[in-house]
Amino acid sequence: MSVWKDGEDEGDVESMLTAQKAMLENAGLSLELLNSWNLNPLELDKTRTHAAAMYFVGPHNHGISFDPILMVNFLEAAELGYMKTCPYHNWFHAIDVTHGVFRLLHICSTEAYLTDNERYGLLVSAVCHDIGHPGLNNAYLIETSHDLALRYNDKSPLENMHCAKLFEIVAQPKCNIFSTLSKPQYQDVRKVCIDAILNTDNAQHFSMIKEVQMIYEVNSEILDASRELYTDDPDDFPPREAMEVFREPESRKLLTKVFLHVADISNSMKPFRICRLWAWQVLEEFFLQGDAEKRLGVPVQALNDREKVNRPFSQVGFIEFLVSPLVFAVIRVLPPMEGLADQMIQNVRTWHSNWRNETKPPPSDTEQTALAERVSKLEAKYLEVH
Repeated sequence: MSVWKDGEDEGDVESMLTAQKAMLENAGLSLELLNSWNLNPLELDKTRTHAAAMYFVGPHNHGISFDPILMVNFLEAAELGYMKTCPYHNWFHAIDVTHGVFRLLHICSTEAYLTDNERYGLLVSAVCHDIGHPGLNNAYLIETSHDLALRYNDKSPLENMHCAKLFEIVAQPKCNIFSTLSKPQYQDVRKVCIDAILNTDNAQHFSMIKEVQMIYEVNSEILDASRELYTDDPDDFPPREAMEVFREPESRKLLTKVFLHVADISNSMKPFRICRLWAWQVLEEFFLQGDAEKRLGVPVQALNDREKVNRPFSQVGFIEFLVSPLVFAVIRVLPPMEGLADQMIQNVRTWHSNWRNETKPPPSDTEQTALAERVSKLEAKYLEVH
């Protein structure tokens, strides 16, 4: 339970948790699985995805009570809002990211520095963060003058649409999961949802990295000491001095954005069996867009040409250039995420091995040396920040 209480009835929270555990048991889902990184939503049916989502967004994770019937209706509406034809940006991805946020909020002990409103807003945001995604990225929408690009003036058209759809669902009385909130609480939660979802646009990725690096540089002495203490006693995170840094309004605003964005790109930090499945799904979605780009005669974006992309090679690059810079910055601030970084490095080694062993015709010696050097540099960077 958060130290930043908003006056909810603890008895209501406990009774709802009991009901949710019964729902999980009936669905054949174990708490051990849900509280690990081994959950693969692609293996779940509808009943299990909804039972899992109810547990992830439950008040035991943020302290705010809601009418469970309204949440059931909200989740039904959210699922219907995702396109089943999308190989990647679908309901299963929504569950995967909601699970990721749920796990990050717990392993990083956010009840010590994020408010209940912030944690509730983040979990709800995760459910709808890609709702209505057409399987086409912002660059394509803008290039082709898609209705969404016109509506949102070429500024994060997808993310603006996801935010709008979330609040359109909540505006329905039968889905109003915010009905128990006071007006100030609702305003807080809405702000968190909008800010977090808009910052899942990869156009914001590198500015987010700079913000994380800045919070580290300004507080490096405190955060380095925090990491040392975490190494000695992981259960004592965060220490008081770090907690005070995290409780600053600007820190909390940044961390809420970071938690959703990290969860959104966390596939490459999952056990390789799961990592590989999601990589194949997202690449197929890219290829479908590439097929459309060819038909329209517009430039085919990088990674979108199914005739040219080497899948394992593309994943090494994805981790090297996009994922790892954020992860390396974040673990300096939030050492409980180091386990994700460990798995990411293991995965990049596996992708490298798969590329070397499966590529036909085999890579040349020069190509093999070049990629091996890139992987070695990535490993060295990890050791530097670990």
